Amino acid sequence: MRTARIAGGLVLVLFGAVWTLQGLGSTFVPVSFMTNARIWVAIGLITALGGAALVASSLRRS
Repeated sequence: MRTARIAGGLVLVLFGAVWTLQGLGSTFVPVSFMTNARIWVAIGLITALGGAALVASSLRRS
């Protein structure tokens, strides 16, 4: 179960990073409806932070 929580948290961090980059209009990600939409910056940051918190809490538990 711990491995699944860590993997899920890492996936959330990855998705959050992609959404943040798209919201900022980065050229590293493909153009989509999310490009240059500031709401996706906020959604991406919240998702990435939630994923990081999930990973951190899973690593602290024994």
